[in-house]
Amino acid sequence: MNHNLITKIFLIVVALPTLMVGIQAFFDPQAIMDNVDVVLGNPSGKSSTRAIYGGMHLMFAAYFIYGAFKAQREALLILALYATGFALGRFYSLAIDGSPNAFISTWIWVETALALISWGLLTRMKEAKVALAGA
Repeated sequence: MNHNLITKIFLIVVALPTLMVGIQAFFDPQAIMDNVDVVLGNPSGKSSTRAIYGGMHLMFAAYFIYGAFKAQREALLILALYATGFALGRFYSLAIDGSPNAFISTWIWVETALALISWGLLTRMKEAKVALAGA
């Protein structure tokens, strides 16, 4: 399988759960926060959850899908930064705050894997470009 197809599949596969999180948080922000035992008791909390987990995730998902077909390098870079930021925050919290619940413990590894795969695909893409330029 060629690198372009692998990247396209990866971006689409990542976009789907990102889209689902975005939709759920946009329409039912409390459902997202139930996973981490946080009660959104005021409009500000609901607004922030809708914005970050809802609106932002919807737009990331849309860009990952667009990027799969039109801007793979850029979509991979955004995904790599996004996942790396999540993973860094999770590992820092693990060190400072202790072990999270099973839901978050799973996401530590999912986000770390997404970051590593994204950076790896970006590196491969760069190497392929260099190899083509030298040929």
